[in-house]
Amino acid sequence: MKMTKTVHRILGVQNAIFYLLFLIILGLLGFLSREFHFQADWTYGNRNSLTEATRSLLEQTDQPLNFVAYIPEDAMLQEQLRKLVAKYQRVKPDIKLEFVNPDLEPVRAKQEGIQYAGQMVIHLGERSEVIEQTTESVIANAIQRMSRGAERLVVFLEGHGERDPLAETSNGLSQFIASLERSGFKVQPHNLVRTQSIPDNARFLVIASPQKELLAGEVEVIKNYLEQGGNLLWLQDPGGLKGLKPLADLLGLKISEGTVLDANEQLHAVLGVSHPAVVPVVDYGRSPIAEKLTGSQSLFPFSTMIEQSPVENQQSLVWQTEELLTTLPNSWLESGTIDGAVTYEEDKGDVLGPISIGFTLTRLLEQPEESPTTELANAKQERQQRVVVIGDSDFLINSFIGQGVNLELATHIFNWLSADDKLLAIQTNRAPDTQFMLSETSSFILASFFLIVLPLSLISLGALIWFRRRSR
Repeated sequence: MKMTKTVHRILGVQNAIFYLLFLIILGLLGFLSREFHFQADWTYGNRNSLTEATRSLLEQTDQPLNFVAYIPEDAMLQEQLRKLVAKYQRVKPDIKLEFVNPDLEPVRAKQEGIQYAGQMVIHLGERSEVIEQTTESVIANAIQRMSRGAERLVVFLEGHGERDPLAETSNGLSQFIASLERSGFKVQPHNLVRTQSIPDNARFLVIASPQKELLAGEVEVIKNYLEQGGNLLWLQDPGGLKGLKPLADLLGLKISEGTVLDANEQLHAVLGVSHPAVVPVVDYGRSPIAEKLTGSQSLFPFSTMIEQSPVENQQSLVWQTEELLTTLPNSWLESGTIDGAVTYEEDKGDVLGPISIGFTLTRLLEQPEESPTTELANAKQERQQRVVVIGDSDFLINSFIGQGVNLELATHIFNWLSADDKLLAIQTNRAPDTQFMLSETSSFILASFFLIVLPLSLISLGALIWFRRRSR
């Protein structure tokens, strides 16, 4: 090709157009990178991202959320906190982070309850809370407590051998109660002989499997509480109602005295349990309580069957009743004693599964003419009364609360009864790679390699090198 002046001009124009387009593309890429952001967390447990539970909590938070870190001038520490808060800002962009030196602003620090440098204050709307750790669980619990608006008081009936909510023994409820208190509940034992009423500011009453007969007057107080719109959680173990039959009649329920069993040995092997009275539940009905738990197993030891009473025999209020917990089809209600090998015997009164061991009951209340001075514990503009009845209390005790999704289920029940429906989707998640688990065979192989094979190989290699050098 002959290079003429015309060809040179054409090539120059082409080069100019190329560089112009190249600069335009670079400018567009810079503009797009500023306007649009994409981030990905490729760690196995997504440890550099917030858990689904925390993201859900932030998405449901409609009030301004601000972090104020009271730390001295430390560029490295401030950068770490910026990276931490950035994870929350990716979900809720209006979150703000502020650094305050407590030595330079002691008055403000004192007003916000700061005791020493290194603490952080979380502001949610007009509420605030001081935290000392910045782990995701601590921050999420603080946000959850503040999002409730006020502390939730729950009273546990006592005086009849009920489950002790504060006991740290294996059959106590202390572990579950500690989890509740971290998320904004306050638990208080309540004796009806000492105080002949239920506190007006209680979100709901808990009856956790009494072992002694209740007085007729105590039962009447509980019935009046229900008739006036109070919420209730009733946990009833096998062995009789202990004077609470009038309460069951009021709810339109029939609670058996037998024990639900499942003698499927293969199922026991999968669950890691040996007693047939420990039965799993994977079906939770249509209740919003367990909407996120469908398909996950919870374990119920020594539970009993609950049925709806026939309409013609019930003396109940008008309830909308739904099944909450249903056992597997291979289970049955054992009407006799559990001793040695047990089998289903229809002729002796056993009832074949699936067995219902839990119900939810709701009813609409009339809107009060005047707002009461005390805070009510209802939902839907304070017009819905809620009751949960479960034929078991053992699933809450310290030795079982960590089994399956027992903790999540129990937490959802408490949130639902306290009318905190927006928190029903919140459950604690844990990164799956925080522990390194090995079988005995794998541990033996690794130990043999690092303690025997590798040292001997290095010694042998060193000896070989030394022998070759010596023989030169």
